[in-house]
Amino acid sequence: MRWVGPALLDGRLVVIAPHPDDEVLAAGGLMRWSARQRREVVVIAVTDGEASHARSTRVTPEALRHRRALERCEALARLGVPEVALHRLGTPDQGCADHVVDIADAIRAIIVPGDVVVAPSRHDRHPDHVAVAFAARCAGADTGTTVWEAPTWALVHRTAEPPTTTLELDDVSWLAKQHAVAAYRSQLDALGPEPEDGPVVHPGELALMVTSREQFHGTPV
Repeated sequence: MRWVGPALLDGRLVVIAPHPDDEVLAAGGLMRWSARQRREVVVIAVTDGEASHARSTRVTPEALRHRRALERCEALARLGVPEVALHRLGTPDQGCADHVVDIADAIRAIIVPGDVVVAPSRHDRHPDHVAVAFAARCAGADTGTTVWEAPTWALVHRTAEPPTTTLELDDVSWLAKQHAVAAYRSQLDALGPEPEDGPVVHPGELALMVTSREQFHGTPV
């Protein structure tokens, strides 16, 4: 793999995920690369993703919470980073905008100077992503920590900022990331025949989000 951009600090990699799957979609390759460099990998799971099918009669929020947690474990194992330190904040899914201060406080309590922090892009348009991006920037500013924004939905909407750095995945890591993303079956496969049963991420959207080139936008402090 090849990192193109400013050199990273030597601390932990901390990936802030609004929902289960965002950590792999945004930075799966970086997580794998970091683990192979013996860098500690930390995931801050802001929500449990229980509202992804809020109108479906096929699954309850509690069942989704459990299912998506299992999917995350499987995805991280497929990615080759099963020893991730996971911090679950339990913020209500689809409700991050009402909890920005709490999210920022939680992030601030976890990150330390020297960490490499990856957050969602402020241009993703999804309200939870926008709120978490803002909270991450606030926490980063307070601790003197660079926050790298990684677009997912911004790639679909074509609103992503030009990256200041990229990670080009080798063939093995590219396949591992695709395999890891596929573990999130609740988001990729319809749970039933009705529109509210999903899928949440359609194949065309996934193809725009998941490529062999991860991109990040940030300015080192």
